[in-house]
Amino acid sequence: MENFPTYILNSFKITFSITALQLVTATTAGYALSKLKWPGRGFVFMLYVSSIMIPFQVYIIPQFIIIRNLNLYDTHLALILVSSFTAFGTFLVRQFFMTIPDSYIEAAKINGANHFYIYSKIVLPLSKPVIATLTILSFRYWWNDLFTALIYIISKERKTLPLGLADFISEYDVYYGPQMAASLIAIIPVVVIFIFAQKYIVQGVVGSGIKG
Repeated sequence: MENFPTYILNSFKITFSITALQLVTATTAGYALSKLKWPGRGFVFMLYVSSIMIPFQVYIIPQFIIIRNLNLYDTHLALILVSSFTAFGTFLVRQFFMTIPDSYIEAAKINGANHFYIYSKIVLPLSKPVIATLTILSFRYWWNDLFTALIYIISKERKTLPLGLADFISEYDVYYGPQMAASLIAIIPVVVIFIFAQKYIVQGVVGSGIKG
């Protein structure tokens, strides 16, 4: 239990970093795949969608070898880098961006706006529901993720909360009381975020399915 605050801080650090990076990569890729016209756009989007069907366990070994060769094994940066991109998040955002009328983009271009301005000042403010939805989904997943941390983290001081919860299980006994108390503390951040952003979830999911 003495290391439990460290596990919480590590989980906050990693989860917030991954969520922020996924928001950036998903929204920029979603904008490029929905509002920019370029050769091969449909093919690249199909690759994104197809990658969702590939189980994580299929590419974990080559991914692990790359991380080890970069001398990032047993670091938080390894967890953050391998989780920076989300195919499902890109698909979700792209579908929502497709519902934003192209007339807004054309009007901005006529007034001299570049794509960065259109993306940051027009598209993103209109996309709060899907951004909130992706934030909740990403935060919930990586806050509770055990498998990835189990692969890349071995040092006690770098463990995340899910790994820390496993410390309550020994070879000969399971400390149910402390484990249940720690589990209750672990779900509080997810519940708080959901309460404050729940109204956007349905809007974001439904809005992402209006236009293909």
